[in-house]
Amino acid sequence: DLLPRQYENVYRYDVMAAGAASDNDKILSYVNGDPNVQSALNVQISTVKLKNAAGKEEKAQMIVVPGDDLKDEEIGLLDGEILVTQNAANVLGFAAGDQVEIQDQDLNQREVTVSGLVRNYLGNNVYMTEKTYESLFGDYEPNGVFLKLSEECSDEIAYADDLGGKEGIVSYTSKQELSDEFSDAFTLINMVVYIVIIMAAALAFVVLFTLSTTNISERSRELATIKVLGFFDREVHLYVNKETMILTAIGIVCGIPLGYAFAQTLTYVLNMPSIYLAVSLHGKSYAMAAGLSFLFAILVDLLTNRSLDEIDPVEAL
Repeated sequence: DLLPRQYENVYRYDVMAAGAASDNDKILSYVNGDPNVQSALNVQISTVKLKNAAGKEEKAQMIVVPGDDLKDEEIGLLDGEILVTQNAANVLGFAAGDQVEIQDQDLNQREVTVSGLVRNYLGNNVYMTEKTYESLFGDYEPNGVFLKLSEECSDEIAYADDLGGKEGIVSYTSKQELSDEFSDAFTLINMVVYIVIIMAAALAFVVLFTLSTTNISERSRELATIKVLGFFDREVHLYVNKETMILTAIGIVCGIPLGYAFAQTLTYVLNMPSIYLAVSLHGKSYAMAAGLSFLFAILVDLLTNRSLDEIDPVEAL
């Protein structure tokens, strides 16, 4: 779920290339008029430090865009506004409307008010316009481009590698290559998650089965008395299984909100500087959890019915 969020919803560009400000014209010459490029946004890219009131700091990438180039996007960026990614806010403990310090690579520090928080799952970014930057740090010096490639570009990674090898390009990234690397890196993590889910399901089944068999063994005299009173086997099954289903329903009602709270707490404790862990639970997730719990309860009931049938009233009493 994180992969499409980051590389389809957050990253709208295909290739990013950057170099020294003195080579900006050279960088633009590589992409202007290139049939592989549909559009290019010339920006200033640099590394800054964000500092909160307590002095705690975190590195972030500052992206300065010319004019109001983002005013028509889903999240507008206007002059005088400074947007910071949510993860940086979580790590440093600030919110929209709070003040933080930005320190650039020349050690110039400016106290700014955060206008809003935006979502970015990998890395921390600061966004502002050209005029905002000039009012804080001085001259605007673009040194990079965000490229949206055209349909004529058949190999995004190869194009990025070719562009990155040209003179003046210091760093470059391809969204496709980042997506592939991210997918490969998290394949193992996904396998671990699947194993944990399977083990949790097995544990739930074992716990239900153990509790049911213990319940039957501890109540053998009671169940034998019921049989002596004339209850048929099916009625004895219903008598015990109904309790199991009611307890399972109570466990689901109590467990779902507690599980949600635990997931939120876990992601807060595991809050990492460069990764934003968003808890994503859909209605079908709750339905599947509840359905599996009831399924295990039914299977346990079918298995323990044999134990109920084997109770000898005379021997038990």
